Amino acid sequence: MSLGEQLRQARQKAQLSLRDLSARAGISIAKLSKVENGLATLRHPELLTLAEALAVPATALLAPPTHVPGAGARRTLTRADGGRKFEHSHRTYEMLCSELSGQSNLFWRVTVRDKPPGGEDAFVSHPGEEFVYVLKGKVALHTDAYEPLVLAAGDSVLFDAQTRHAYFAISREAVLLMSNTVGEEGARVQNEAARAGFRPKRKR
Repeated sequence: MSLGEQLRQARQKAQLSLRDLSARAGISIAKLSKVENGLATLRHPELLTLAEALAVPATALLAPPTHVPGAGARRTLTRADGGRKFEHSHRTYEMLCSELSGQSNLFWRVTVRDKPPGGEDAFVSHPGEEFVYVLKGKVALHTDAYEPLVLAAGDSVLFDAQTRHAYFAISREAVLLMSNTVGEEGARVQNEAARAGFRPKRKR
């Protein structure tokens, strides 16, 4: 289902006319009509504005509904301190919710103790995007593309993980919630490597 079809379906479900939605979202009727008819697309801020106006998650305008029996019913659980762990460059990675087949995202609880400049294998790179939310302490994110970025508890960052990067603790240690978007095959390989206790090497 296209974006336009998703938008029309969400608008009709909310019992709104194009004029009503235009007034709520601040987007012209002409633009909304073009989007619904596949003649225009939306910028990311517009998508978020429309989702808010329709009182639906932004993903509802992108992901088609499914009627496949059992679809959407999968789940996996990791209890506190119950994930598989491995060590790499003074960091402890705990795998979270990794049992679903076909995952395209990896989730970790990472404890960082490494101090700058770190060891030879401190920097890594890999496909996809990396998201980090700092749960505790302070950490410095070093990359090849930017000046070091200091993150404190409550801060978050998303970046292209193909850029070489490393985390260093500014406090005694820092605890991060990390998510990697690597695609189904990449998730399979990294999951298998982590379960085997593989220690990634610095990519040159």
